[in-house]
This record gives sequence, structure tokens and C-alpha cells, in this order.
Amino acid sequence: MAELSSLMQIQPFVQAYVLAVASILDAPVTVVDCNLVRVGGTAEYESLISQKIAHSAFFDKVFKTGKPAFVKNVQNDQACSVCANRENCNELADMAYPIFLNNKVAGIIGIVAFNEDERGRLLGNQKKLQEFLKYMSMLIESKLVTQQHSRILEHQLDAVVSGERKQLEETPLLGNSAAIRDILAMVRKIAASDSTVLISGESGTGKEVLARTIHSMSGRGKRLMTVVNCGAIPENLVESELFGYEEGAFTGARKGGSMGKFELAHASTLFLDEVGEMPLPVQAKLLRVLQDKCVQRVGGSASIPVNVRIVCASNRNLQEMVAQGTFRNDLYYRLNVIPIHIPPLRLRREDIPVFIESFLARYRRELRRDVRGLDPVAYDAFMGHDWPGNVRELRNIIEYLVNVVEGPLIRGNDLPQHFFARRSGALSTTTLKEMLAVHEKQLLERLIAVAASTEQKKLLAQRLGISSATLYRKLQEYNLLH
Repeated sequence: MAELSSLMQIQPFVQAYVLAVASILDAPVTVVDCNLVRVGGTAEYESLISQKIAHSAFFDKVFKTGKPAFVKNVQNDQACSVCANRENCNELADMAYPIFLNNKVAGIIGIVAFNEDERGRLLGNQKKLQEFLKYMSMLIESKLVTQQHSRILEHQLDAVVSGERKQLEETPLLGNSAAIRDILAMVRKIAASDSTVLISGESGTGKEVLARTIHSMSGRGKRLMTVVNCGAIPENLVESELFGYEEGAFTGARKGGSMGKFELAHASTLFLDEVGEMPLPVQAKLLRVLQDKCVQRVGGSASIPVNVRIVCASNRNLQEMVAQGTFRNDLYYRLNVIPIHIPPLRLRREDIPVFIESFLARYRRELRRDVRGLDPVAYDAFMGHDWPGNVRELRNIIEYLVNVVEGPLIRGNDLPQHFFARRSGALSTTTLKEMLAVHEKQLLERLIAVAASTEQKKLLAQRLGISSATLYRKLQEYNLLH
């Protein structure tokens, strides 16, 4: 099936336009595209729209020269002498003007005379009508350019969304640990919902990757997810960044105002990273948006409806911030509808080999280096490292090593010195009591991640052979109460 011409893609607009022009001129008007297919027409030609024209000699001349043309008498004109349909042609006179797109003739707009009265008006007003057609052609060209830019923008957005999907495929939420399996099971349950999700976890654990996974599995996944790092925006700009602003709202405000991230994320997902960094006044406005599902731009009074799913993330303890008065209690409960906690990498060491293999494959391909794996010393060092920077630190270390190692294996002496220094330094200053405390905290952190309710905590205490009071005391001591 042949691709539609640029004019045929806006056919309803062209036909409405042709009808209006014909009414103004009191004369039949037609438009054909570069394939000589009639896109619009009045009078005898209205019933022939979408059909290829039989009399192409006159229009062929306009397409070839790119200049307007005029036929005073079809039966005597040289341009029409080679037309196979000349004997059966009902036209007495023609005026045609090219329609340009990107400096090429994309089509022709023409005025036709089917009787002597119409021909008389055409001959008597030739210059004025040609000038009129010139501006009509320019208006259609303007519509074509707008349409072309819209298609380009759509392709760019599709490319961005495809790029996001590719990035998600390359860096998915990986892991074989029970914690990651539970998280992925939860995502499958809640992805189709519009309920707000609050992702907690240390920096580098993959909170944005999890947010993109939730978005891609939802009904909003075909649209671009909008990301806002609340900690990276100056405090005085957070409100205008989220909710937009009207012209003149503040010094330096753009003419015509600007949409905010909520409006940009309409019908999609808005990911608020580091939401704990949001200033208190903006928190109040965010709460109002979540309740009313409308935004009000800075300096404006109109309520703009938005259909947005909110996914938030924070590496800070928002409950502690609520207790300290730095985070609104009502907003916390509004955001914490579906809480998901990603444990740090040191508490799910069984996931480390999965990340090693994934990042080796990625950087082997990107950097075109044939690095296949780790020798036993390097592997043990990776498995024993505490990874304070979590998955992000592991990825950066792998990228560094694939760049610098010689040969197919990463050896122990290829690892950076600070890698061992941090580990050995930590061990040399750690007593047995401190090591047991660290182990107890890690164990409780892993167990409490899947014991959110009071009843689940009671069962956990029974499994551990301690009282609920002792469990709560230890959770309080290790700052694990969420």
C-alpha cells in the first residue's frame, strides 16, 4: 500500500479549506497532490476526491516548472493538446498555483471554469486571483509544515520512549534474592493500578529502575515517564518546576508562561525522586494536587486537570522527618499508599553475581573489550565488599575494570586500592560484639522487609524465639521501624 502524500494526510482540512475558498470566489476549486490524486474539490470534482485525475498535462507542467500556470481556453491551449482526455474535458479554463513543502512542489491548488460566466470572471480577474491563490497556497503549506513538525516530534518522543524501554531492558531490576523476587511479585500486582507508590532504599539501590519497571508494566507505559529530582532543583524553583508558571509570575518568567512537570506527565507517570528534599510550602501544594487532581500554575488562578500516577522515592527515613517536622504527616500517608523497600546490596549478596555478569556483558559490548569474568581472588573481594554505593558502585567498578584490565579475566590486583582499604580498614577496627551487632542488624533488615504489618512482626518474633517487645526494641535500636 502506497504511503499517503503529505496533502492526503490532512485531507479533511484541505476539503474544508477548498469549500471555504470556493464560497469566497464563487468558483469551483480543486487541490491535487504530488501523485495527481485529488485531495479536495467542489462542484463536479467533489465526488472524485481520492481518485487519480485523468487530465494531467496541465498539472504536469506546474509540477515540472514549480510556477503558476493559466489556461484561457482548454480546447486551444498547447499544454492541453497532448491530454488524452481533451475531447471529453468539461473544463473551459484553468488557473493553478503550486503548493510547496521543503522547497518541493507537494501539490497544486486550482480554480476551474466549467461555463462561460465562470471563465469570464477568471479571465477578468486573472492577476488578483493568482495573487489570492498564492496566499492560499502559503496557508496550506503552513499547515503541512505544522503537520510535519508534529510527526517529527512524535517520532522523537517514540524514540525517547523506545530508548527508555531499551535502557530498562539493559538495566532491569536484577536479582535472585528473595527480597527482589518479592518486589517483582508486588510490582506485577500493583503496576496496573493508579495508586501512589513510595520506594525507599539507600542511594544506588535502583529506585529509579524500579519506578521505570512499574511505569512500563502499567497502562501508561506507552507514554514518556516524567522524572523530577527534587533534591537537584533550587528551592525557589521547585514549585514552578512542578506546577508551571504564568507569564510575568516572577522576574525572568518566560513569555507565555510554561507548563510544569505535572502537566507534561498528563496520562503518564510522574517520578518524584528524593521527595524528602521537597520544601514544606511545596509539600502543601503537592498534597492539594494529589487530592484535587488539578494544578494551579505559579501566578495563575485557573485549575488545570491532570491525570498523573505518582511514584516517589527517598533514601531518607520519611517517618523520622515527620517526627522532626520537616516532612508533612498528611503528605507522607498520601504518598505511602504502596510502600516498597529495596534492601541494600550488602543484605542480598546472592544478587552480586547477577550484577557482575550483567554489567560485564553490557560494558564488554559498549567498550568492545573481551573481558569475560573475574578470577577467584577478585570474585571473593566482590562478594565480601560491603558496597556502600550499592548497585551504582558495583556498576562503576565494573566499567572501570573493563576499561583498564589486560586479558580476559579481572584479577585481584586489578581492583583499585581503596576497594581493599575500605574493607580491611573496617575489619581492623571492628570488635566481635560490633561484628555480631552488624550481622544482627543485617538479618533483621532483611526479615523486616517482608514483615510490614503488626501481625507479621508478631509471627517474626515467634520465629526468632523472642518476644514482640524485644523485636520492637531491636528494630528501634537499629532504626529499622518503617
